Amino acid sequence: MTHLNTNNKKTYKDPVCGMDVFSEKASITTTWKNQTFYFCAQHCREEFEKSPESYQKEHSFFLKKWWNNYLIRLNKVTNGKPQCCD
Repeated sequence: MTHLNTNNKKTYKDPVCGMDVFSEKASITTTWKNQTFYFCAQHCREEFEKSPESYQKEHSFFLKKWWNNYLIRLNKVTNGKPQCCD
């Protein structure tokens, strides 16, 4: 997953759960290897800090596509609100 800004709306992906995080509302961040990562909740930041290397590995194309589709459906159902990350 990427944490880099890919559009002009200043949104970032939470590297743990994959939710969109808007930079103007992002208060939960951490820095690793001189890069800032944004998180939707404190729990996700804590999980990342336990093993940041594990979130840098690339997954297979199929899993990425499946996970992205799942997150899109989840965001539609929950209106973008985190359910398990509070």
